[in-house]
Amino acid sequence: MRKYSKIVCAIFIFLLLFNLSGCKNKQQNKPQKKPQTSQKTEVPKELSKIEKNIEKIIKEAQKIKEKPQSDQEKQSDKEKKDKKEEDKKSPKKTPEDKSWEEINKAIKDIHTDWNSLTPLVTKEGAKLNLINSMSAAINDLTIIANKKSKIDVLIYANNMYKYIPDLEDLFQTEAPTDIKRLKFYAQDIAFKSEVQKWEEISKDLIDINSVWQTFKPKLPKEAKNSADKFEAGITELQKAIKSQNKVLTKIKAEVLLQNIKSLEKNAKPKK
Repeated sequence: MRKYSKIVCAIFIFLLLFNLSGCKNKQQNKPQKKPQTSQKTEVPKELSKIEKNIEKIIKEAQKIKEKPQSDQEKQSDKEKKDKKEEDKKSPKKTPEDKSWEEINKAIKDIHTDWNSLTPLVTKEGAKLNLINSMSAAINDLTIIANKKSKIDVLIYANNMYKYIPDLEDLFQTEAPTDIKRLKFYAQDIAFKSEVQKWEEISKDLIDINSVWQTFKPKLPKEAKNSADKFEAGITELQKAIKSQNKVLTKIKAEVLLQNIKSLEKNAKPKK
């Protein structure tokens, strides 16, 4: 009986070892699954086109020379009527007319591209608040452009630019998106200095410093010179804002925008 038990036990151990060996071979022969990596897609052409059109609107608006309000008020009803009649006879377009046409065309193109872009950013996980904010900014600019106010168009076009870096963060970008955040705040200060919105300008200065503190440590060594110039530019701009001098503030903001261009060039990863 003991002999029989030993034989059964030996057979059981043999079968167990055989099964374990078979399982091991199966596992070795099984192809290994590669770890999944979440690769961001490239920035869609629609988003790039929207950004270019915003820049085009700002550029065209800056070309426009507005008559002082006092000169417009001095015109008599007869002079205004004569001008309208003259415009009907000779439909010659002024440079300002051409700029407004370019602005309205760019706005129309933005509506088309945004319509195509919305489902793409939704797919990439864009929050509803971001989508609604961009939609509202586009609509606001469209309405304000009909009033043909240069400074309002600059401010509202830049307000649309505010959401470009947030949208680009959903995709794989070549340059850091914080550069565009710095650009938005610097432009906002430059444009709002014209209408002396000092409270809003002061908030922009706080925000630009906040973005800079986050962005500065990420810069490569090659960008040190540009970074130093940028910091000096912020200091100068801060003094101008404190004095509440609109001419000085605008100049200092424009200098800072030049510094941002230099930063953008040096912040790009080397290929």
